[in-house]
Amino acid sequence: MCKIENIKTVFVDIDDTVWWTAENCKVAMRELFSEFGLGSYCSYADFYESYISKNNELWGLYHQALISTEYLKTERFAYVLRLIGWRGDVSSMSVDLNERYLDLLSQKSLLLPGAREMMEYLWERYDVNVLSNGFKSVQERKLRAGGILQYVNRLILSEDCGITKPLPGIFEYALRECNAEASTTVMIGDNYDADIVGAHNAGWRTIFFNLKGVKLGRTVADVEVANLVDIVGNGIL
Repeated sequence: MCKIENIKTVFVDIDDTVWWTAENCKVAMRELFSEFGLGSYCSYADFYESYISKNNELWGLYHQALISTEYLKTERFAYVLRLIGWRGDVSSMSVDLNERYLDLLSQKSLLLPGAREMMEYLWERYDVNVLSNGFKSVQERKLRAGGILQYVNRLILSEDCGITKPLPGIFEYALRECNAEASTTVMIGDNYDADIVGAHNAGWRTIFFNLKGVKLGRTVADVEVANLVDIVGNGIL
């Protein structure tokens, strides 16, 4: 693997890059399902799979700035409630489910393997910041729960500037907020389109954490890793 030279500023995505969203979600969703007594409507497996499918679809639209934050938060649960035949006010219940879910989720602490070691390593050498499309109300809490907030100087979130990755405006905003230069900045993230293509188009260097083993024909990433420890152990940065 090649070494990325002359870097001063590092931006790291949160969800499924350092904080293990997929696994933490499973725990929070089971707690939510039990707490709201949804077992009389459907099985947990059906509830979870329906939510994940709709949530992924809506996040794809959100990354493209095609839907609002509030629509994403409520529609993902409203969709499931309609699907299971919820007998009540779907709109009100979807708000309640989302608020409680985000509260439960942000308390979970599971990190991706190697995340803590990577963050410690980066903190000792670079200006380390977060760049995320995640919700402002929970992103800092996730990092604190995971025990890695102390390795981050600034949290740059899409809700702060009203622009989502991969649109160029959020990368320009991040540079201004951190007094950084594109030529000496690198982005580490798991979402190829939002993190890697977006940062590349903004003139940044990029490290694609290919958590899901996505098969890419051609890639704009400077480096691709399957494990976060490779960033430290192989001297990429």
